[in-house]
Order: sequence, then C-alpha cells, then structure tokens
Amino acid sequence: MCALTLNLLGDLEVLHDDRPVSLPPSRKTRALLAYLALHARPISRERLCELLWELPDDPRGSLRWSLSKLRRLVDTPDRTRLVADRLSVGLDLEDLDVDVLRLHRLVDRELPDADLACLATTAARYRGPFLEGLELPNLHDFHSWCLAEREGAMRAQSRLLGALVERLGEAPERALPHAQALVRLNPFDEPARARLVRLLQALHRPREAEQQYQLGMRLLQEAGLPVSGALPAARRHPVKGPGTPPTSAPAPAGQAEILAGLEPDTRELLQWASLLGRCPDTGALARYSGLDSHRIGLALETAERLGWLASREQGLCFADDELVGRLYATISPARRQVMHRSIAHHLVASSSHDLDEAAELAHHAQRSGDPALAAEALVTAGRLCLRFFANDEALRLARRGLALAESLPGRRRICLLLDLHAVELGAAPPADWEATAEALVELAEQALEHGDLAHARLGYHLASHLRWAHGQWGHAREEALQSERVTRSAEDPEQVIAMAEAARCLAMLERDLDQARTLLTSAEARADRHHLTHPAMSLARGLLAWHDARGTEAEAAFQEARTLCKAGGDRLGEFQANEYLMMMALETGHYPTARQRCQALVALGDRLRGGSEGPFAHAAEALCRLAEDDEPRPLAAALPALRDADAKHRLAWVLNRAARLHLARRRPREASLAAEEALANAQALERDSERLLAHAILARAGHALEETSRAAEHSQAAEKMQATTVSAWVREQAAELLSGPGAPLPTASEAGTRDVEGNGRNAP
Repeated sequence: MCALTLNLLGDLEVLHDDRPVSLPPSRKTRALLAYLALHARPISRERLCELLWELPDDPRGSLRWSLSKLRRLVDTPDRTRLVADRLSVGLDLEDLDVDVLRLHRLVDRELPDADLACLATTAARYRGPFLEGLELPNLHDFHSWCLAEREGAMRAQSRLLGALVERLGEAPERALPHAQALVRLNPFDEPARARLVRLLQALHRPREAEQQYQLGMRLLQEAGLPVSGALPAARRHPVKGPGTPPTSAPAPAGQAEILAGLEPDTRELLQWASLLGRCPDTGALARYSGLDSHRIGLALETAERLGWLASREQGLCFADDELVGRLYATISPARRQVMHRSIAHHLVASSSHDLDEAAELAHHAQRSGDPALAAEALVTAGRLCLRFFANDEALRLARRGLALAESLPGRRRICLLLDLHAVELGAAPPADWEATAEALVELAEQALEHGDLAHARLGYHLASHLRWAHGQWGHAREEALQSERVTRSAEDPEQVIAMAEAARCLAMLERDLDQARTLLTSAEARADRHHLTHPAMSLARGLLAWHDARGTEAEAAFQEARTLCKAGGDRLGEFQANEYLMMMALETGHYPTARQRCQALVALGDRLRGGSEGPFAHAAEALCRLAEDDEPRPLAAALPALRDADAKHRLAWVLNRAARLHLARRRPREASLAAEEALANAQALERDSERLLAHAILARAGHALEETSRAAEHSQAAEKMQATTVSAWVREQAAELLSGPGAPLPTASEAGTRDVEGNGRNAP
C-alpha cells in the first residue's frame, strides 16, 4: 500500500495512509499538483508560469508560493517527493498512487490478464470526470490539457467497464452495476445501453428495461444520431437469465405480516425511528411523531417485545441495520420527504449548539425535497461546524448549499447565496479573492434591489473584509461605508450592526477616524435603547481607544469583544480580539503577558481556516521569544509562512517590532533589514502608523551605521508624516527614535512604548 494516494478522478483528493488531508484553497495550486503528477519528467518553471499564471501577476512568486503549499502536502520528514531547483520542478511518483495513472496502466497493458477483483477495484476509483470543477477555463493551455486528460480517462474507464460487463456475462446481477455505470458515462452509446437492457431483462425487471430503452431512443433522436439497431434488437429478443434477485431486502417470513398488523401508533413510531438511524433518541421521537408519552411508551414496549428494539449502551437501538432499512422502505417516497422536512424544520429552530446536530440537520434537509429548506439548513449546519472548528465540513456543506441555492428564484436565492458565502469564507480563504469580492458586491446590489437591507449589508461587509485582508484598503473603506449606508432606512438592530462594523473597519484601516467615532457613538446609543450588544462595537471601541493611547479602556473593550465572539461562535472575531490584546502587551513591554496571550492565539490560529491567522500567531510567538530570550532563530523560521500568507498588515507589524528589538540590542544592520521590509509592506497599504515607525527606525539605524544621507532621508520622511493620522503611541515611539543621533538607544526592556494608561498585565 502506498503511503500517499492522489485521486484526480472526480474532485481532487490527497490521502496520507488512507486518511484524506486538507487541500490548499488555491485552485491554481491544486491544478499545479495534478499537472506535476501526470508528468514523469521535471517541467521548467517558465512553462509552469505560462500555464497557470498570467501577467501582471508575479508568476514566479506565485509559483514559489504554490510550491511551498504543496511541499507541506506531499513531503514527509523522511521522504521528499516535490523536487525543485532553480530551473525546473518535478514530482517523484515512486511511492505515489495516482488513480488515473493506475487506470491507464491497467487498460493499456494489463486488461486481458487482470483478475476480476483488480478490475472492479480500479473501476470503483472513478468518482467522476478528471479534475471535476478544476478546469480553469480562463487559462487556455491548462484548460485544453485538462479536457484532453478528461476525455482520455473517460475512454479508459469505458473500456474497463465494458470488459467487466463482458466477463460477468454469466452473472447478470454482478454485471448490472458496471453496465449502469457505463451508460451513465456514455449515455449516447447504443450498444452499451442495449447490454444494460438485456441484463435487466435477464434479471426479470421488464419495467426498468423498457425505461432504459425509451430513454436511449429519445437521447439518440434528440442528438440527431443514427440508430444502429442494437437497442430495438435487445428489446425484441430478451435473454433468459437466472431467477429474479430481490431489488431490496424483503422482510423475513412473518416479519412483514407482523409489521402490517401492528397498531397504527406503533407502526408510526417505528417509521419515525427508522428516519433517525440505528439508535433513535426517544426525546426526538416524541418531538417529531407528535405522540404523547403514554402512546410512545406502549409502542416502544411492543417493539421491545417483538425483539425489534433493545436497550444498549447507546440507548434504545434497533436489532440490526437491515430492520431499519425495511421499516424505512415502508414509508412512501412522498411521505418520507414530508417527514425529513419536519425534522429539518425542528433542527433549524433548535437553539442547541452541537456538531452532531449539524450533520443530522444536513442529512434530513437534503432528503426533504425542498431545496430552499435544504440550503437554509446547510447554512445553519455550516455555522455550527465553524463554531467547533470543523472547517472542512463547513466548506463542504456551504458548497453543497450554494449549488442548491442557485436553483432558487429571486430574493430567496440571493439571501441564501450570501449566507452560504459567509460560511464558505469562514471555513477557508477563497481561491480567487478578487473575483469573490466582486461577486459579493454584485449579490449585495441584487439584495438591495429586492429591498433586503440586512443581506445587502452582509454582502458589502464580506467584500470589505476580503479586500482589507488582501491590502486593498481603499476599496475596503468604500464597501464598509456602503454597508452602513444601505441600512439607514432599516430597523435599528441592522443599523447598529452596520454602524459598528463600519466603525470597526475604519479604525482597522486608520482612515476617517472622526467618522468612525461618530458611527460608534450612534451605534452605541441605538444599542442602549434596544438592549443590544455586538462584538463589532467592542472591537471598534478598543481600536479607537488604543489609537489614542487609552490603554485601560482599550483592554476592557478587547476583553469584552473576545467574550462576545467566543459566545457567538465567531472564531475569526475571537482571534482578532486576542490579537489586539497580545499586541497591546508587547507594545507596552510586558513580554511574559504577551507570550501568554500568544499561546491562546496559536491554539486558535492553528484550528482556523488556511488564512494568515496561523502563520501570524506563530510569528508573534517567535517575536515574544526574541523579546524575552533574545533568540532570533524562531522568528526567522516563522516569517516565510507569514510572507506566503500575504497579510501585509500583520507582516509589517511583526517586522517593525522585531526591528525595534534589534535596534535596542545594538544590532542596527538587522534592524534596518527588518524595517525596510516593514516599510515596503506599509507603503503598499498606505498604513501611516507603520510607515512612520519604519522611517524612524531606519533613520536611527542609519545614524548607528554612519549612513548619514540615508538617515537624513528617513528622518525627513518621518517628519512629514507627523501630521498624518498615526496612533499616539507610534507618534511617541517615533519621537523617541528621532530625538537625535546622540540620544541613547532604548534598552531591551524599553523597546515597548512608555507605559500608556493601562498595561495589559492580566492575560485572558
């Protein structure tokens, strides 16, 4: 057995020791893995850049980023599979099991001699078209390659299924699944459908045989294809086969009669129980069936007396799974949908927060026959998964819900799409964040046209947060303000949320701070009237207080935000509140407290989606080690992952603080290198506080290195920025650094700010 399995037929899947692993969110990174896996020789970096990245992107930088993600996926401590040098990249396939390669090898070289078990196992690995959903139609070369591989894999699978059907000709019940799969794969293949019709006739299933005949003839007619005569011949001359196998397991002799003769209450309860699985919860049975406790007790007593239900460690359980299936089969399809819908409605309205309930809700909603209810239930289930860090499951549910919501009309579709996108973004960063942001704005506009102000606000807010995370701060500001504007005629609760989120965004961006204060004041006044709380208000209050160096007020606000986010299941908000608390402790020089808060940050960041939170948490922890122990190696090891995450605001913050520490420890060269990189990131964001601090550090480092002209240049740049919107504590730090080359450098313990009001001593 290979330690690493790569499945490309259907959705891309990677398994380590038969256990699926999380994939990088970037579609291009996944496409790169597939492309390398199907090429035995290394491929030039130039070719890969042309294939998957277009100008004006930085193709080589994007390729390096993708390769860093793939190394974590395919390499192990004792085995390097991704082999790259300055010119080319390759994937060592020696111990890698790739489903499509195995399929082609079997069909091209081993088909006549392979045993039936090998054929069936390989056929079962075909889960769908090659790289389903990963065509990348905007990238012409890759798209053409993908379609060609897809066609080749489909032909190979067709040959394999045809061989299985032929070899199993004397066992029609075993040949049938393969014949059905072949027809699904090639619906216009008349001989394949004729074989299916003959098999169904051999198994004494004339109705299904006739349905397949009619469907095949209609498809050929609609496609304008000639009829060869194979289908009509199969219909006219049925073959004789063995006795009819059961289409579903019948009740054992006597059991069917007992079931039919049960009291209506007992039969009703057992049918409800069959919907709930092997060990149904009796409380749930009471809620869903509508029977009172006395009638439920009598029904359960009857079922126990018959030996159908028995007490187990898990509670009251059916004797076996087959009995559950037989009871479920007694319910008509239409009534099953009604019953599943009723259970889903109960679960949507439930106030409990349980991960098992999320799976149960998704199960019943998708069997309800109501796509709107199913999509709504998947929103609820996805949110529950996010609360418990089940990000992969939340992502799967969100994408399934998005597919359902697309089929709905009008306003319901738009609202559900926005709710599901919110779950999807909470579970994983989007592969194409710019396209996602544009789609969210478009949905917000549509929600506005339908008069749904709450969902219009949500769409603009999600787009604003995406742009903020990727450094498009001007667009982030505009969309944050638009999210507030659209709710001005809404009910007060929606206005409170919109104002608070806009104030929080402006404070995070250090833009229009007077407007942020006005919005926050209005939000708090309305919230007081309606007895409302929202973590965005606490975060905005904390950011504005910290900007003005009101440390005690800021810490209290961030602690409140952390509590509200934790209680509400907002894990990203909880991380952000902890992030600011850690920053405050480190800025004020309280390094043990900062390190303690970093532990909470790392614990959260490692369980969140694959964004910048985890890399930042580890970089911050390494920064604390530099501050406390003067140990630079952990930070050097942590920074590449933070750079890969492309979170310029977080990277600039870490680098500026590292630069101050290096400067305090008489290492001006290291300080200069870190501050230069911090400045480049801050310039890209137009982040004034970080720009001022970087200029001040570079000026002081320049004096220490006797680079007088360079020091003067940065001093002048810093002086010009004194009038900009920078935080009070950065202004104080810059003034200290710019006080003149003769002034003493701050000691290591003084590398934090002068102890602003409130010192962050109490860790959460």
